[in-house]
Order: sequence, then C-alpha cells, then structure tokens
Amino acid sequence: MSRRIIVAGAGHGGLIAGALLAEKGYDVTVYERHIKDDLGYDWEDSVEKKIFRECSLPEPDESSLRVGGSMKFYNPNLRSSITVRPSAEGNVMIERKMLYKMLLENAEEKGVRFVFNTEILSPITDGLRVVGIRTNDGDVFGDLVIDAAGINSPIRRNLPVCCNVDRDYGYGECFYAYRAYFDKLPAAEPDVKYEVFLKPGGEKGISWVITWGDEVDVLIGRMQPPSKQELEAELEKMREFSPQIGHKVLRGGEIGQIPVRRPLSVMVCDGYAAIGDSAYMTLPMTGSGICASMRAGMILADVVSKDVNDEFSAKTLWEYNKRYILHFGLNFAAIDILKNILICMETDGINFLFDKNIITESDMSFGKGQGGSMSFYDMASRAFKGIGNLPVLLRTAGALSKGDAAKKAYREIPKEYDEAAVIKWKEDVLAATTLMVR
Repeated sequence: MSRRIIVAGAGHGGLIAGALLAEKGYDVTVYERHIKDDLGYDWEDSVEKKIFRECSLPEPDESSLRVGGSMKFYNPNLRSSITVRPSAEGNVMIERKMLYKMLLENAEEKGVRFVFNTEILSPITDGLRVVGIRTNDGDVFGDLVIDAAGINSPIRRNLPVCCNVDRDYGYGECFYAYRAYFDKLPAAEPDVKYEVFLKPGGEKGISWVITWGDEVDVLIGRMQPPSKQELEAELEKMREFSPQIGHKVLRGGEIGQIPVRRPLSVMVCDGYAAIGDSAYMTLPMTGSGICASMRAGMILADVVSKDVNDEFSAKTLWEYNKRYILHFGLNFAAIDILKNILICMETDGINFLFDKNIITESDMSFGKGQGGSMSFYDMASRAFKGIGNLPVLLRTAGALSKGDAAKKAYREIPKEYDEAAVIKWKEDVLAATTLMVR
C-alpha cells in the first residue's frame, strides 16, 4: 500500500516535491483554496534559467521569456547607487500563471491529484505528530503533510508549540507589496532595466521600477499595508524620478504578502515538512523565492523517498531541513542581517554608506559574499572612508560581522535530529540573527 502524502497548498516547492514523489509511487494529493485558473498573480517573476533543467521541466519557449539584467540600488536621496550584475547564466522573467501551468501539468502527468476550491483550516495532530489537515469540506488524513500553504499557513500557525517550528513571523519580516504594470510614457531609457529604491521617502521598505518595451513594472513594498492614498502619493513621487511610468494600469494592481526574513530554523516535525513561503524560503531583500522553493522540493522528495520505513518523522525528515539550511538558508540569513540594518538605519546613515562607497556591490550581490569575513585591507579602506560618520560605520561593520556570525551559527546545525541539540542550535541561531527592527 502506497503511503498517502498531502500537499497543503499549491506552492511551487510543494508541486515539485509532489510530482517527484508521485512519480516514485506515492499517493499524492494537493489541496488548494483557489480554483485552478486563479493560481498565480498577474505578473512576472525572476527565475534562474537553469531551474527548468534542474527540475526536469520542459524549457519554456524563448519568446515567452524576458531576459534579466543588472539591478541598480539607489539610496534614499537618489544621489548614489550600487549596480549588481547578474550571474553568468543570468535570470529570466516568466509569467507566474505560465509557470503555474507548467508545474500543474507536470504534477498531473506524474499522477498527482488536485482538490481545488478547498479552504485549509488547521492541522490534525495526534500528540506531536501531524496526521492530516482540517478543511472546510471535512478532515483529510495522511502519512505526511507537506505545508506549501504560504506565509500565513494555517498549518504552521496551529502546530503545537512543542513541535519547535516557529509559528509566526515578526515585524519587519513581511512586506506588503503592491505591484502593477503601467503604460510606458515617452522618456529617456534608464541605463538598467531594474531600479530598486531603498527606504524611498524615508519609509521602511523598498520600491522598484522595471522598464520593459511598452510597459513599466512597479512595486511598492512596505512593512504595513499601504492605503490607496499612500500608494497614489508614492506613485507620483516615483514618476518624478522615473517619468516613463504612465497612469494607466495595464494589469496587476494587487497587494500581496511576501516573507522577507531568514528561513525557518526548524521546518519539520513528525508527519510534517514546511516548504516555500510556509518556511520563509525567500531572498530577504526582495522576497524572491521561486527557485529556492523548487530546489527545496527536489531535496524534500529525495529525503522522503529514502525513508525506507516510511516513518516521516522529525528524525528522518531532518536531512531535508539540514540540506536546505546548508545549501541556501545560511546565505539568506546573512542577507537578512543586511536588510534589517538598512531598514533600521536612518535615511541619512544609508545615504552616507552609499555616498562614501562603504556598502559595495559584493555586499548587495545576493548569495555571493554576504556576511563573509572582510580582509584587513577591506576593513581599513571602509574605516578610512567612513571616518566622517563613525557611528554609522560601526553599526554597518557590526551588521556585516553579525552576518558572518549568522552563517557560522547555521553551519552548526546538528547532523542528526536530537530534540535537545536542535533546541539549543535554534536558540544559538536566534541569538546570532536577532537585530531589532523598529
């Protein structure tokens, strides 16, 4: 008898894991609150082109993709910027709905069943073990629940405390992101497609402008849900710097919630594994997490298929937890430190860091060099440039050093699951990553 696996929510990582496990003979069913045609926002997202090969998905037609490019970060006074160049293979922009269509078709071909238009309410537990999910259509039981229900997952949020999985996020760990595509007005072309604005107008958050062909992709991300009046005021400010932004919304115009924090330290317990936004698998600076989630899906499927006794316990699922943390989580944690210091710091301090070239492309190059130890020359050079504002320099150096400490703490993840050791490691990670966001 094949073991029954419940995928709670049609997240990217859960769909990859479910498809791979169904292909190996597991009985996999996805429960999703939306109807099939409503999956995916009406906008594009950036993915690494190689992710399709990695996940054994057919590569989409080149004509349906847009090629990525360099990303320019501006400080609040807009006088200085840092340009981050793409990786060697580069990223592409793909429509969310197109990507979902690919993932759904792949899963269905592999034997995954889908139950749409079903609200997930909570986990069903037996002691410390998750044994199913409660839905508006009744209770569903399974041997393993893969939680792909998103940042506000009702599964994760209602787990017993003693499962050791953090159930909620804190202030500064979630962006409320408005995103819309506007018509493009005649104006000088920016020198890069992607422009990102840190703490625009002194607000805690980011905005971006991506200029394509005949449309302009605009995002406004804040720590609190922006009102309609606040959005309109911010858009007018953005148009002063980016006059190509028109007034007609071509598509989008929604506000979504995006996790912008380090991943969960502990993302498994008996009968349960979190993935994707449910486990905060996003880049803390921008909230991009599609590729990380899909790779996590491959890791999870591999670990589950090697559980020869079908225990699906914290002990057997820990390998998934460990592999994700060591391959991705520790770098994301270091980026989280830098994100938090930029959010906490007064705008004058951020302006100073950019104007004096104290924050560099290496610091902003996601996944490459964040939180790494600086050479003596580098430290001396930064100190010399920052001598005019020593408090800001010391705070920044402390944040970069803390990023290194965060990576070190994550590397100490226990090799095997022992509850006492896991709790101690989780506390060490928290101490190494805590940076107050006010």
